Amino acid sequence: MGIIISLPVSLLLLWLVLKPKKNDPFPKGGLARLFLAGALSTILSSVVYLLLVGLILAIRIGPERITQLVDMFRTDPAGVPALLESISPSRERSPLYVLFTTLITAGLLEELSKYIAARAAIRRKDMVRTWMDAVICFTVVGLTFEVLENILYAQQNGILTAVIRNLVPVHFCCGVIMGWYYGKSLVTGKKKYCWAALLGPVAIHTFYDTALNLMASADSPEMTDSGVIFGMLGLLAFAAAIAMTVITIVKLVKWRKKGTLDVPVADELLR
Repeated sequence: MGIIISLPVSLLLLWLVLKPKKNDPFPKGGLARLFLAGALSTILSSVVYLLLVGLILAIRIGPERITQLVDMFRTDPAGVPALLESISPSRERSPLYVLFTTLITAGLLEELSKYIAARAAIRRKDMVRTWMDAVICFTVVGLTFEVLENILYAQQNGILTAVIRNLVPVHFCCGVIMGWYYGKSLVTGKKKYCWAALLGPVAIHTFYDTALNLMASADSPEMTDSGVIFGMLGLLAFAAAIAMTVITIVKLVKWRKKGTLDVPVADELLR
């Protein structure tokens, strides 16, 4: 059920994003190329995430605990969570620690994976002819990433998580922002917009996930004094993300109807 719930909004957004291409389709196999890029970016970020988590864990517990942890995995796997909890639990829930780990494992890793995959996908001739094409391509990659991630979260955490993630399609919003800035770099020839295409979504994704992670940890003993603040911060971030989603959809519709982004790009800048 969670998987079914996680699909409709993303599919509706995909239809909205691809609507401008109805009369100006991608070259043969172009759309499949974008879907593949989104899927590969999901796999890449997942693999690197597991490696980073292992590295962060090794740094946090120290080399002397590595052997103990490995031995426990072999002899008493059920005791591993208790062992990890006993190792500096307050540090794991520190706001700065949460911000740092979220930046590395979510904001930077996921957005960079999508950015690299999308840029690779659009190098094919005629994939991007206008500024709007850039927005569409990056957003399709982001939505593909979102669908696969939502399915994974729905399987692990159930229906409520699927509903919440549908209400706030952060990867969709970040895809539009990424495509808008990258398209602007192709129109103006200014490299600073390539950086903005990456760093803008990284910042948005990081602060949103950090706020939610802090809200989730607000009921822990270490967060007694700050629990209310972190709870309010999480709710504020959730509301802001919903507002961002609405604004992004409205912008997409306006761009399509008014032809605002139907501006030819410099083809040589794609190479």
